[in-house]
Amino acid sequence: MSFFLGAVIMENEMLVNLLWFLSGAVAYKFLSYIFGIGSAINLFNQTLVGSLLLVRRMNEQMLLSHKIHITSLQQQQTSEEEIENTKTIDIQSLELWRSMIITTIISCCPRKIRSGLKFDDWKSAMNLLK
Repeated sequence: MSFFLGAVIMENEMLVNLLWFLSGAVAYKFLSYIFGIGSAINLFNQTLVGSLLLVRRMNEQMLLSHKIHITSLQQQQTSEEEIENTKTIDIQSLELWRSMIITTIISCCPRKIRSGLKFDDWKSAMNLLK
C-alpha cells in the first residue's frame, strides 16, 4: 500500500513539475514577443527621428541655396520686382517640398503605426525633433 501511495505522490510531483515547465515556457514565449515588439517600436522611432533630421538638414541646405540665389540676383542688378517674384516662387516651392516630404513619410509608415505618429505637418514634425 505504501508503494502505491509513493507512486501516486511521485506522479503528482512530476505533473506539478511538468505544469511549472509548461507555464514557464508559455511565459517566456509571451514576454519575448512583448519585448520583441518593444524593440521593433524603438528601432522604428529611431529611424523616423533620423529621417526627420536628414530632411531638416536638406531644408537648411535649400534655404541656404535660396539665399545665395537671391544674393546672386541682387549682384546682377536684377529688378526688385523680379527678385520678389523669385523669392515668392522659391518659398512656395520649398513649402510644397516640405508638405510632400511629410506626406510621403506618413504614407510610408505601416497603417497600424500611422495613428501613433505625433506629427502631421512640417511644423509639428520639426517640433518633435526639439
